[in-house]
Amino acid sequence: MNTACLIGLVACLPRPVGADGEVGLLLITQRDPAGDRIDRHRVILSPRHTPDLAEFSPGATVYVEGHLARHGERRRVSVIAHRAWSIAPAPPAPEETPATGTHASPREHRRAGHARRVAIGTARERLIWVRPTTVRPGSAAAATPSPKRPGWRPPSPSQ
Repeated sequence: MNTACLIGLVACLPRPVGADGEVGLLLITQRDPAGDRIDRHRVILSPRHTPDLAEFSPGATVYVEGHLARHGERRRVSVIAHRAWSIAPAPPAPEETPATGTHASPREHRRAGHARRVAIGTARERLIWVRPTTVRPGSAAAATPSPKRPGWRPPSPSQ
């Protein structure tokens, strides 16, 4: 049975992809709970199944039901949607606030992978995936204990 059911984030604005009035978009799904792996799915919506596309802005969470098939001139595998609807709207654009000071991560730690909206409010608005990474690897702050910890003493000069 060739069925695809996806829940994911809209990665780019829907745009026409065929002469028949079809609309295409990219959908990002997370493969594992840690966020280390994501998948990008090409989704094609036919004119008779096209929902309100205003709800399909980058960052919106959507549900798509359909089947896998080859589509277009390049015959790429796509999800041909039978049904699609928005589950949650895209988060609002962040407010511009002036910086209050400097901030640096005090120690080495893992930063989780996450989606980021770029070019908000323009025709190039889309969602990109920021890969998980280690922040401040091998930093001196990670190796040196903090002087605020109880029982900490600086090393003696004789060593």
